[in-house]
Amino acid sequence: MAGVGVVAVARSGLATILAGSLVAALTGCALWTDDADPATPDREEPGPTLAAGPPPGDWQDVRSPTGLVYSVPPEWEVGDPFGSPAPGDEDVPQDPGSDWGSGFVTTANSIADRGYCAASGLSFRTLAGISAVLPGDAREQAESASRAMADSIDRRFTRNGADVPVPEARSIGVSGVPAWYVSLRGAVRPPRDSCTPPTIRFDTIAVSTRAADGAPASIVFVLMSDEDEPGVQPEATIDAVVASLRYDNSV
Repeated sequence: MAGVGVVAVARSGLATILAGSLVAALTGCALWTDDADPATPDREEPGPTLAAGPPPGDWQDVRSPTGLVYSVPPEWEVGDPFGSPAPGDEDVPQDPGSDWGSGFVTTANSIADRGYCAASGLSFRTLAGISAVLPGDAREQAESASRAMADSIDRRFTRNGADVPVPEARSIGVSGVPAWYVSLRGAVRPPRDSCTPPTIRFDTIAVSTRAADGAPASIVFVLMSDEDEPGVQPEATIDAVVASLRYDNSV
C-alpha cells in the first residue's frame, strides 16, 4: 500500500494503553437508540444502509470493543481487537493499534496482502480499522478525517502532488444508527516509489453516538486500499467490506 509505512504504522506497546482508553471512553457514551427523548430538538435520523445483504458466510468478523463489527475475506489478516491474547493464543501476533498519521489510531484492524512489495518496510493492499469513541459530530468527524487523509496523500505519496477531491459526507445508517460516509480517491502524480499505486482509496464511516451529558460523539471506521494496478483487491470486495459495518450488541 502506497509506501504505507509512513501513514499507517503498527506501534508496538500501545495495546494496553489503547485498550484502557477504549474502555474509559465507552463508559461515558451511549449508542444513539430509538428510545431517546422524543423532545430532543433536531434529532438525527439514519440514512439508508450500504449493505445489499449479509457478508459471505466464510468471511471473518472483526470486532471492536465499541460493539461495531465488520467482515473481511478469509485470507485477510485480522488483529486481536482487544490488544491481549486469548487463552492458548499467547504466541499469536497481537493488534497494538495502527496510527493512520491523520489523527486516528485504530484497533479492530485487518490487513490484506501484507508484504506484497519487497521495496517497502511495511506494505499491504488494504488496511481497515475502528477508532475509539471520539468527541464531536459524526458528519464533522467523517469530513475532517477525509480531508486529513487527502492532505496526507498529497504530501506523502507523490513526487508532484496528488488530485484528491473530497466529496461531501452522505447520510447512511449502521444497524439503524445514524452515520456519515465519505469515499475518496487520490490520484498521485507520479507515485512516490514502486510500492505506491496510481490511485489510493480512503473510506470513512463515522457512526453517531452520544456522551453521558448528551454531547455528540462518534466512532470512526476507516479503510485505505490500492486501486488501478494488477494485484489489488477487487473493488467489489472493498465495497462489501465497507458495507458490512454493523453493530453487534452482544460484544
